[in-house]
Amino acid sequence: MKPAADDVDARRPVWSAFADFYLDTDTTGFEPSAAAVLAASTYSLEELRAILLDEVHAALYPNLVSVAGEWAGFEADWLAARILGQQATPRWRRPRGRLLRGTAASIWTSLEPRVRALREATPVATKDDPPR
Repeated sequence: MKPAADDVDARRPVWSAFADFYLDTDTTGFEPSAAAVLAASTYSLEELRAILLDEVHAALYPNLVSVAGEWAGFEADWLAARILGQQATPRWRRPRGRLLRGTAASIWTSLEPRVRALREATPVATKDDPPR
């Protein structure tokens, strides 16, 4: 996978899709649209997970602990600048977002089967679907 700075145009929609889960609001309705964006990307599932954990989560986890966090949405240019700024920092000095890392894992656990199903063109069952 290319470094983020060399792949900004392809990453922007992926960053935005993941960023919605870091808003200070109910994010349960974001899964279908986010999964569609992620499935349409050229990144493998492993690459998508790495982008979530190492780029988006590392940049946005502070919003989850903020008293008055962002709730309306992250502007795409601001988000890109924030992520690229962190990526430009030497790896040993980056705040890798270890705080609340379980949140990122939970986001990925919800999205990964949806992305996989969209790529395989099969429906995915959710816990809200009636039994068949």
